[in-house]
Amino acid sequence: MNSSTRPSPELLLPVGTREMLEAAVANGADAVYFGVPHWNARGRTEDFSFDDVYDMIRYARLRGVRTFLAMNVLVFERELRELPEFLEKIISLEPDAFIIQDIGLARLIRAIAPTQEIHASTQMTLASAEAVNLVAGIGFNRAVLARELSLKEIARIKEATPLELEVFIHGALCVSYSGQCLTSENFGGRSANRGQCAQSCRLPYRIFVDGKEFRDTDAQFLFSPHDLCALPKLNELEEIGVDSLKVEGRLKSPEYVAAVAKAYRKALNRIPLDGKDMEPLEVLFSRGLRAGWLDGDNHQELVDGTFSNHHGLYLGTVAKVERGCVIVGLDDSLVDGSNCADDFAAGMGPRPGDGILFENAALGVSIGSRLYASQVTHLPHTKRGDPKYLRLEFGRDFNTRQIATGMKVYRNDSPALEKELRKTFTDREQAKRIPVNMELSGKIGSLLKLAVYDVPRNRIEVESDTVLEASRNGDAGDKLRDLAQKELSGLSATAYSLRNLEVNVERGAFIPGKLLRTLRQKAIELLDAKRCEWKELNPSAIAGRALLNSVKFGKTATPSTAGNAANARPVISVLVRSPEQVAALEGLDIDNIIMDFDWGVKYDESLQQIRELGFKAGMATLRIHKPGESHYLKNILRLCPDFALVRNLGALSILKESGIPLTGDYSLNAANSLNYDWLLSQGLQTLHPSWDLNSTQLFDLLGDIDGSRMELTLHQYMPAFHSEYCAFARALTSGRRFPECGKICTLHKVEILDHKGERHFLQSDAECRNTLFVGKPQSALKLLPELQKAGVSHFRLEMLQEDAETVHRKALIYTQAIRGKVSIAEAIRLAGVEEKYGLSEGQLFNESVWQDRKKA
Repeated sequence: MNSSTRPSPELLLPVGTREMLEAAVANGADAVYFGVPHWNARGRTEDFSFDDVYDMIRYARLRGVRTFLAMNVLVFERELRELPEFLEKIISLEPDAFIIQDIGLARLIRAIAPTQEIHASTQMTLASAEAVNLVAGIGFNRAVLARELSLKEIARIKEATPLELEVFIHGALCVSYSGQCLTSENFGGRSANRGQCAQSCRLPYRIFVDGKEFRDTDAQFLFSPHDLCALPKLNELEEIGVDSLKVEGRLKSPEYVAAVAKAYRKALNRIPLDGKDMEPLEVLFSRGLRAGWLDGDNHQELVDGTFSNHHGLYLGTVAKVERGCVIVGLDDSLVDGSNCADDFAAGMGPRPGDGILFENAALGVSIGSRLYASQVTHLPHTKRGDPKYLRLEFGRDFNTRQIATGMKVYRNDSPALEKELRKTFTDREQAKRIPVNMELSGKIGSLLKLAVYDVPRNRIEVESDTVLEASRNGDAGDKLRDLAQKELSGLSATAYSLRNLEVNVERGAFIPGKLLRTLRQKAIELLDAKRCEWKELNPSAIAGRALLNSVKFGKTATPSTAGNAANARPVISVLVRSPEQVAALEGLDIDNIIMDFDWGVKYDESLQQIRELGFKAGMATLRIHKPGESHYLKNILRLCPDFALVRNLGALSILKESGIPLTGDYSLNAANSLNYDWLLSQGLQTLHPSWDLNSTQLFDLLGDIDGSRMELTLHQYMPAFHSEYCAFARALTSGRRFPECGKICTLHKVEILDHKGERHFLQSDAECRNTLFVGKPQSALKLLPELQKAGVSHFRLEMLQEDAETVHRKALIYTQAIRGKVSIAEAIRLAGVEEKYGLSEGQLFNESVWQDRKKA
């Protein structure tokens, strides 16, 4: 399909309030998405009621805009049991689709309403066609791709899947893969997989290299990316055939939504953008607009490192400071061409009342004030063609002596600009309306008829209650057209405007204005209803409960684990991250060793060594699978280990028919029995639960599944985030990507100091992706007796950077505890002694529930 015949992609806008909905619709959105009541994955936004949702769906559908309900969080077992009736009710409101992260929830919705459209959230970490096609079998209609994909990678996925694809084009970028971030939970007890992200990545961090603080970098905000703006990439995304273009920002303002929708609608309509379109995108909220990963990895461009908050539009640097005013040397991007002064005079520059920010990031100085006046100027003795300057004047209460030459200057607020944008969705005169045609017809002695139809042609017809009578005033008929035009065009309180009116009424008929108004009102109500008609969904909570019960009561042990699982001999696996750690496990009473090696490390010799030690050898897949990255999986197929630890859905799709025994990792985010059931049905022998579960939620899950098929890690350094972005390259080199970085990650040990004074380990994987591991490891030894009673017999220990001697001592302590040779209390004491930064019980023992601070 060529570009002239290909349908334009859908423009999808975020909604956190009713005003944001109106702003999106008024400025060109094709679809909007907002949170499900009580399940809103943006904990700080307004929680809509069911009546709100019904009204918003109707408001949007009437205007030809689709509505998607975001329920993109993990669902715990106890919650899952309570959902069928809730889902029946919310589906009855007739949303166009649900955006879903949890596989179990997706299955439940499909059971309750088989024709309900569902979209796979970006929280599912779908980064390859294999992953997308695997979840298509669940019934997903669309996949929201991971934001870390380049245009080339998106194109390869599009070519290989029949599912609709949705891509983020504007807004905040997460440094971690969505669905794989445990930073907020580890650092603050608030799970990003539950919509409670505290944006820990936006905090300042200090870097330690080989034990010493590294000061030769300006990247204090090492994990805070620029915001995404794909306006320059829209044509390429359209050429690829992306079905939906998504804007992030349910926590932003209605004015922000209006500005973004307006700019992207204009671009999609092939209307050239100008400075006035781009101005609000920067001023209202921006941490610097970049193309993100759409052009591939560029670690220097992705993260500025000197700030993490909204800065707005960059104006330039301070050239001179005077009493009450500051002279700013304008940035080249603002003076490109000779019309700088004209543009600023036309209202594109700073206006009185705007917020101005002065900053020296190196010194940690940030000063703001409201603007009194501004004008383009020149410094004395400048010549034609010299740089242009901006004179910023401030009130008497602002001490300009705080400002120094060289400071960066930003425009980060504009009440005047917000007022203009607000008019686009509050001023009835500016409202975009659906044009309708009307036909008024009738004869004396018959009923008066009014037909109304829109484009596409939804036609309705209404009649008067009484027949027409002849006019007693002979000239009344001559005024009928004017009267009809006046009364029938009164549509300002509706979604319509009158485009054309045909009057075919017998001359001499008497028609009062009140009758015309009544017919118009009845006609508009019917046209509203017709435009809001929706397909029959017939949701059934009973069908949902039947699915839940089939899984709960159908749980059975596999042949290999049949019998009394509670008395089964525990299976102990140790995950190692270097070949040197393998030999340290010789002679220990363990069963399996899982290899999870860094970039360039060979597996062949270690695989043979493990088998010679008498253990089964496993290989871990990477946590992400992207187009063109199957070479790592081919290596697993070539070496044919005794089993593979599967960490992503793409790898599961590729390996499920290989004949190699498979076990699933926590990164698959199994949090409930329906999720567990489906993942195990894809060929996994055992499965690790999501680390979002605490102990209560874990045992709720174990009550409804076969515990012999669960594996749990008793010791590990918890992963905070997993990122395509390489902090090694950004902070320690000038390299944009591999191999410009010189493989710096293989040469040094890097630790990150957080705002609480705790250190964490930064590690790269075989595809140069970074994982930040929490420096204080988590131990689940206290749960061991209860886990064994629940039938769990597969346990894992994970090593990170430990030397061989430490690996041996740690594994010995845990193995003796699992085998019952030392008490749990003694093992915990000994394990704590081994840790550099102490030992933690982690999320498993966190029983607190974060309280939403939502607007009522």
